[in-house]
Amino acid sequence: MARAHRFFAPAAGEETEVRLDEGESHRFLRVLRLGSGAEVEVFDGAGHAFAARLAAVDADGRCRLERGAPVAAREAAVRLTLAVAIPKGDAFTDICRQLSEIGAAAVVPLVTGRSEGAAAPARLRRWRAAALAGARQSGRAGMAEVLPAARFGDWLLEAGHFSRRWIAAPARDEAPAPSSAAIPGGATDPAGDSPVPPEAVAAAIGPEGGFTPDEVAAAGRRGFERLDLGERILRAPTAAAVAAWRLLNRPDEAAGRRVSPAAATGASLRRCPPEPSVSGGGRE
Repeated sequence: MARAHRFFAPAAGEETEVRLDEGESHRFLRVLRLGSGAEVEVFDGAGHAFAARLAAVDADGRCRLERGAPVAAREAAVRLTLAVAIPKGDAFTDICRQLSEIGAAAVVPLVTGRSEGAAAPARLRRWRAAALAGARQSGRAGMAEVLPAARFGDWLLEAGHFSRRWIAAPARDEAPAPSSAAIPGGATDPAGDSPVPPEAVAAAIGPEGGFTPDEVAAAGRRGFERLDLGERILRAPTAAAVAAWRLLNRPDEAAGRRVSPAAATGASLRRCPPEPSVSGGGRE
């Protein structure tokens, strides 16, 4: 049986009828050419989804849908925020789409010491549209919220509320043994020693040349753990996707050591070598 077409209605609430906005109505009627009685799925981007049927098309061309049975939520057990350095070109559009597909709750475009991309209002709109497309395609009831761009230092100061925090950086020197915050599955329960799944976690992914030693050291002072993505040299979109999948599906394997600020200042991070030109596309 073919999967139902999915439509986004952020203000669906509990109403028995839902009106799609102009863009979603155009997609319903003009792009997909669905007609009266067509059965679809509606999601609100906040974790709720339900079956629906076209009831009418209003005079302004907007579709009015009759709400049906709820659809089981397909959301991760934790809320993962990925703060990703903005690469040059349009690669961040793919990053937003992929992270929304995988299950991230939020994406923060980061401006770092080595980042090469820039944030502009038009780009932010495109990134948010890509996150919506990723959620629609993946079958999620939620979607990744693409937040306004932030400087790395400012984001560090705002990241203290996360239960666990990681920074993707290679280990160069012996770091301190994991504290209770690095126990697989979450922090230690104050009433006992059983792991408690974190409600909100975050990870920072650097630019092509990696975070600067000072940035890694600053993260260490804020209690960030190292997130080791392996020996391969990954491009930014790949690194963000790998980190998201690992933290959402295998958090026990991501239980790293606390970053040592002293060791971080001496770190030398590798830069991704230029790629050969290939037919149909090149570097971002």
